[in-house]
Amino acid sequence: MGIPLRIIAIKTVCSILNFIGRRNAVSLRLHPRHALGGYASFHVRKEDVLMMQTKRISDYSLKGEVDYARKIFEDMAHRDIVSWNVMIRGYVQNHRIGDARELFDKMPVRSSVSWNTIIMAYAQEGKTHIAMKLFIVMPDKDVMGWTAMISALSRGSHIEDAWHLFKQMPEPNSVSWASIISGFQQNGLAAETVCRFKEMLSARVQPTSHSFTSALAATADLAMLSLSQQLYCQILKRGFESNTHIGNSAISMFIKSGSFCDARHALEDLPRPDIVTWNAMIVGYGQNGYGIEAIMSFHQMKKAQFLPDRVSFLGLLHGCSHCGYVEKGMQYFHSMQSNYGISPGPEHYACMVDLLARAGFLKEAHKLIKEMPFEPTCIFWRTLLNGCRIWGDLELGFYAASHILELDPYNSSACLMVMDIYASAGRWKEVVEMRRQMREREARKELGCSWIEIKGTVHLFTTRDDTHPEADHIYPTLQLLSCDVAYKAEVVRN
Repeated sequence: MGIPLRIIAIKTVCSILNFIGRRNAVSLRLHPRHALGGYASFHVRKEDVLMMQTKRISDYSLKGEVDYARKIFEDMAHRDIVSWNVMIRGYVQNHRIGDARELFDKMPVRSSVSWNTIIMAYAQEGKTHIAMKLFIVMPDKDVMGWTAMISALSRGSHIEDAWHLFKQMPEPNSVSWASIISGFQQNGLAAETVCRFKEMLSARVQPTSHSFTSALAATADLAMLSLSQQLYCQILKRGFESNTHIGNSAISMFIKSGSFCDARHALEDLPRPDIVTWNAMIVGYGQNGYGIEAIMSFHQMKKAQFLPDRVSFLGLLHGCSHCGYVEKGMQYFHSMQSNYGISPGPEHYACMVDLLARAGFLKEAHKLIKEMPFEPTCIFWRTLLNGCRIWGDLELGFYAASHILELDPYNSSACLMVMDIYASAGRWKEVVEMRRQMREREARKELGCSWIEIKGTVHLFTTRDDTHPEADHIYPTLQLLSCDVAYKAEVVRN
């Protein structure tokens, strides 16, 4: 049985249209109906002509020729709802929301796709108030419309409004839940993100990979190991452990929670780890002072046929810096350019300055700062100053301090470091003057804190904090431990 003549005709005309569109765009613009003039001889149906014209509108819109797409649209003898929606979407894709709205307002009949397209367009432009007005008057709201509006409010930092709207949804699905969970996480509300995730599970909604990655990021911010382990059990239970994106998020979560053993298990569960996976391990080990493990992971990554990138070397240099591996650090730093063609950035130079300054190579650190291919910022001089404070080089310390005060005189943390170096030299007049200036500027050092999780409860402590209900027992015990450590240190010295 042969191919129907109508199908051959359609394919032939499509080929002619594509050829003319590529080779003779000018003549096509002058004679927009010319290529369609022979349809009758092929007995092509009106529906097929409509379909091909709509496809041409879509193709030209994707190429950025939206004005010519509009000309085709205007010359159409008959238009259906799909043609209108494709033309509106073409304007949206080319960031011409005004033209999209003008066409939307002219539509004889609108579908849910029409409404959702224009609502999402305003949402992506940050015009949430207009998107909300359209959503309110939308006649038949579907799940896509609700979800688009919730996402728009979340991106605009109106997370409470987004949550209020979500609770009005008739039947939220897994995509809607993923949107609101992501909204809480992106607005920095880690605890609320985890609560929403638990509510989703209680509603017997199957989590998506998007909702899992949001929950993992929030749990990482909370740094609660027990909660991290519970969440990973959900991943195993629902069969997501082989998803690379989820696995990478789980590794970062366990590292921030302080469990490298669990992070390693998450790595082993991944059938196809990528460069992001290995970088998470290298950076995690490096930033937490596990230099040997960072180096081992680096070489395991290369053995797995992955080329290191800028992030890989950053984690590696962090590890060398924290462990004092000066020679290895210098080797890796120079190999970036010579072996891999990667030019070191400011962050890599900062690691090297830190490595040299911590190890007492202060002149070398200063030389590296002076020879950098870009102007040193305050962080470089603060790193050098810290090394001078550790090793007692007051002359170079004063030099670094002068640059800090010149570049960032209002940074309270930097000022305290400078005051410390002045106090070490007995220059109390400068110390008093700097304290006076800090008071006048009302400069305050950001309050540091530490926390520990015990049986699922996080206990937070700040400097000279006596607000904890167990403070009367905690501080005497801490003093006893300090005395015990000092006594044993004295015994070892003698």
